[in-house]
Amino acid sequence: MLDNLWPAYRFANAPDATSTGDAACDRQPSFPRVKAGSRLEMRLIDFGGKGRSAAIMALAIIAPWVAGIAAGETAHGMVASFGAYLLGVSFPRLPPSGRVPLLLSSAIAISLFATLGASVSLGSGLFFAGAVIAALAQCLGELKGGYLRLPIALGALAYFLSVGQVPAGGIPAYGLSFLAGTLWAGIFVSLAIPLAVSPPESGRLALAADSGQRRFAAGMVGVALAGSGLACFLPGSHPCWLPAAGLRVMKPTRQQTLYRMKARGLGTTLGAAAGGLILGLSPIPWLHAALVGGLVFTMLMIGAKKYAPWSFCLTAIALAFNLQADGSVLEITANRVLLTIGGIALAALILPLLTNARKS
Repeated sequence: MLDNLWPAYRFANAPDATSTGDAACDRQPSFPRVKAGSRLEMRLIDFGGKGRSAAIMALAIIAPWVAGIAAGETAHGMVASFGAYLLGVSFPRLPPSGRVPLLLSSAIAISLFATLGASVSLGSGLFFAGAVIAALAQCLGELKGGYLRLPIALGALAYFLSVGQVPAGGIPAYGLSFLAGTLWAGIFVSLAIPLAVSPPESGRLALAADSGQRRFAAGMVGVALAGSGLACFLPGSHPCWLPAAGLRVMKPTRQQTLYRMKARGLGTTLGAAAGGLILGLSPIPWLHAALVGGLVFTMLMIGAKKYAPWSFCLTAIALAFNLQADGSVLEITANRVLLTIGGIALAALILPLLTNARKS
């Protein structure tokens, strides 16, 4: 099996057919031998398989964007790739059965949130209502857990990042492009993402009986409303990254939120800076798309367990999907970093409202 993955390794260790018998002249490059069935061989095989899956997913995610560039419809291609990206990173593992309904419902949910975000005007009553809906949906997803937790959280992110992002053709074109991207990515997710050995952790919704869950819901709504209110007075094309950044670090308990703020804070801030720098390359769409594809590949290879670098990639990629640059590269970068810091600061203000984790 290893020979199929590493032909260069096999070639380097093969005997030379023209050997003269002189060890000094015939010495080949020294490579460590991997014992068949050893742990190292299994890790190399796993790395090779993971790399192929990551490469397939990265290419599938940027394919609509590349097609849009080639057809002269860069904006619609980018929107479709944004949808493909959010669905593509929603599932570290898939259930052994029921994958099609899960992927279809996730694609529709994320696309609905994105279309709702594109449909509202910053500062309007509908904008604040949508922010509350997105926050409560993410809250319920966090409390319930399961396979839909991450798709719902990324749907909330799609809502905030879609505000003010409407290409030519209006809201219907945005929604359809986004939905097409999620459905396209769903095909490759079903083929490339491995199956789960055991289901993810799930909880029980008990808002009426559990004061901790109610306090978490209130905290989520508080971050969403405060962040959305501040976003109305901020410059740039993505001011709603502020409430989105705050919601991304919120968890049901104080200890979980503190951990996420520490683990995610630096990665998210640096990712915001990287996203601003990449966005500065939007006048060169091929390079812009290629860099995003490279980051997607890196993110999938890293995996969500390495939270800080994963958060760096997640943030940089999400902020690189922007229909137009709103200033110089340095201005964009500074804006995204400050919005990220502001969002995390909002979450810190909510900490006293959250409950302490129960001791087992």
